[in-house]
Amino acid sequence: MVALLRAGRPRLRDHQPLLTSGYPIDLHTHSIASDGALTPTELIARAAERGVRIQALADHDTLLGVAEAVAEGERRGVRVIPATELNTESEWGDVHVLAYFVLGYAVSLDRVREIAQGGSLGRPHLAQALFESGHVPTYDSAFDTLISKDSPAYVSRVGLAPLEAVALARTHGGVPSLAHPGTVVDVERLLPQLVPAGLVGMECYYASHTPAFTAQCLRLSVRYGLVPTGGSDFH
Repeated sequence: MVALLRAGRPRLRDHQPLLTSGYPIDLHTHSIASDGALTPTELIARAAERGVRIQALADHDTLLGVAEAVAEGERRGVRVIPATELNTESEWGDVHVLAYFVLGYAVSLDRVREIAQGGSLGRPHLAQALFESGHVPTYDSAFDTLISKDSPAYVSRVGLAPLEAVALARTHGGVPSLAHPGTVVDVERLLPQLVPAGLVGMECYYASHTPAFTAQCLRLSVRYGLVPTGGSDFH
């Protein structure tokens, strides 16, 4: 499945056997790193007990639980895909974009809080944590290369638009997929905007989708050359 997602935009027939074989994959789960009920360790342990062998941890707007999930996955034989579910603000309704295989920097939020000593968290505290973790050679270089305005890891306080979320995922080496398209006001009008921006997949298989809507999503995936993904959205 990793090779499938990284290979570009295969047509539906290229991956239909995998999707219909009952292969134990869940590409959309959450932990307490965002709004889930289980820790990343508990989540992967439960997945392993149920026979899942490939699972994406896609907490909302964060990668904080990924390292813990990967470690538990290595112990239990579950391949954990690093991911995040990016929330956006737009006229299209509740549009979320799943970004798979995002490249990131392992920084402990607890350490950032320690550096802040109870104060409001800001970029200076993050810069210190990045330096301590060895991701940058100096404190100042964290600003120069990562978190100053217009740098790759800088995020403004304004909510993301769907196109921005897709572009953000691609810029950082991620594989963006449109989450639960059934919540989108008009997915057929939205896709022609997201596909040129770099959208790779769409979550066609989702618990609240009717069979008719799932079939519609699969047709749209074929039309736009998207990989149809699926996940439980377990929280």
